[in-house]
Amino acid sequence: MITDHWIDGGKLLLSYYTGDITGEELLAGSLHKSGDMRFDNVRYVLSDWTKANKVRVSTDEIKALVACLRPISKICPHAKMGSIVNPDPTGNALAAWYKFLADDLTWQIEIFTSVEQAEDWCELYRNFLRTKTC
Repeated sequence: MITDHWIDGGKLLLSYYTGDITGEELLAGSLHKSGDMRFDNVRYVLSDWTKANKVRVSTDEIKALVACLRPISKICPHAKMGSIVNPDPTGNALAAWYKFLADDLTWQIEIFTSVEQAEDWCELYRNFLRTKTC
């Protein structure tokens, strides 16, 4: 399941991936988000994969995702994208493949293996987490 949070007027798009995730779901979710008017204001796109049980996404589906994101990245060319993955070979391999293919996007792309790294990278995310725990 993919759960999206538009934070601070859409400056941060935070997506949580939980349970089993398929490539089809990933592509459909990306297309849906990119059609949202709030996407025009996005400065950070952060994906949290730490609660995903099983990710069934093929390398071809990653290629298709990057192809969809190319024109979308031109809507907000200065946005930064990050993914929080579990520090295991499977999570890192998928994220590394995505980062390699997405090298020509206008976005700066980062891969994190902890929430703390992502908090250091994005103050909006850090503030969001603080409000959730208070």
